[in-house]
Amino acid sequence: MRRDTPRTLLAAAVLAATLATAGCSAARDGGPAAAPRRQAATVGEPSDPTGWTLPLMAYLPTREQRRTLVRAERSLVGRCMTAFGLRWSPPADLPEVGPRNDMDWRYGIHDAALAATRGFQPDDGQIARYEAVLRAQDARPRLSHDAEVVLGGTGLPREALALAGPEVRSGTFHGKKIPEGGCFGQARNRLETATYGVSRSASELSGRSFLEAARDPAVRSVFTRWSACMKAEGFSYADPPALFDDPRFGRRPHPVTSLEIATARADLHCRAGLHVAEAWHTAEEHLQRQYIKDNHHALEAARHALARSLRAAARALPPPGAPPAHSPTGPPTTSGHPAGPRPGQ
Repeated sequence: MRRDTPRTLLAAAVLAATLATAGCSAARDGGPAAAPRRQAATVGEPSDPTGWTLPLMAYLPTREQRRTLVRAERSLVGRCMTAFGLRWSPPADLPEVGPRNDMDWRYGIHDAALAATRGFQPDDGQIARYEAVLRAQDARPRLSHDAEVVLGGTGLPREALALAGPEVRSGTFHGKKIPEGGCFGQARNRLETATYGVSRSASELSGRSFLEAARDPAVRSVFTRWSACMKAEGFSYADPPALFDDPRFGRRPHPVTSLEIATARADLHCRAGLHVAEAWHTAEEHLQRQYIKDNHHALEAARHALARSLRAAARALPPPGAPPAHSPTGPPTTSGHPAGPRPGQ
């Protein structure tokens, strides 16, 4: 079974965190304009995106709600594994890398001090902590092949099932039936979510609004002025999404270069001076309010589903101070973590 390296997993995390959405491009119009000198946003200022919201966020789980659902899932999985006589330790929580919340880097980076040393990349201390946790996790003993199937179910990839014993492949472990989807599947059924409360409809509309807002005429006009500002600074990009897609500053960890730092600083100067993020956010707010009107029933269903999942999570979590359900007394029979993506990545 393939095991992802820390660098591969880090790349996935940085991809999720970096500069909003890749692969988008906006149409262009308007006239050139230089950006007035204006400091990039700092935490707590009205121009700091960490304090902004979008209408569809009311239909998506907060970071804390996602953490609650992850904790509840792990608790249920631990109890299920214990019922099979197996000891399972959940993976360690991964340190956050990059944006401080879901809005922080949606329209690009805005921390001038970080850009001056890291360009478009997250803080190197955050990356080091993240990789250290992954290395420690990868060094832990793996589950047995049979236990992997108990954990993930008989629907695991064929190569994983081939390594397990015949009884487990047939759907039982020591005479006890393995739940559909394994202990993870059982937990997700009880929580009524396999995506930690993120509904497909709300998530897709949120991604769509980001792209559509970049095509709004007022936003295109600001993008054109941003492009002229960047050209005056010595860099040629049609719009911010074109910069986001520049492979030299792309989605995998790489050594910071003087070019990246200079580009990031110019981008911050031009975006801050021309209020690019504010224009993009205003257009996206308008679009999302219309989406909510047009998709009211689907989004209300998503809101109610999230509420049900959170109620189920509250029932699943042990009372404060209670020992974890996945830590039975006595020596462990097996330990490790499931193959595949870790929660939260």
